[in-house]
Amino acid sequence: MPAYAVELNRRYDGLFIATFPDVPDAVAYGRDDEEALEEAAKSLTAALLRREKFGDPLPLAVSRGSLRVQAARTAEI
Repeated sequence: MPAYAVELNRRYDGLFIATFPDVPDAVAYGRDDEEALEEAAKSLTAALLRREKFGDPLPLAVSRGSLRVQAARTAEI
């Protein structure tokens, strides 16, 4: 599976939120950036597996960014 650009931002309450411009239904939170990125990989995997299950095409990984996350090949969520 391709790697997707992830945007990592800190919310007003101190939590970190990870979002994927190319996969808007994959969103994750964490107490720190490391946890947010770990959860982001799980969220991305779930979003892509859901698309495959329902026959929807996988989104193209066109966004650029220094942080990229790759979905797991198997769902261990």
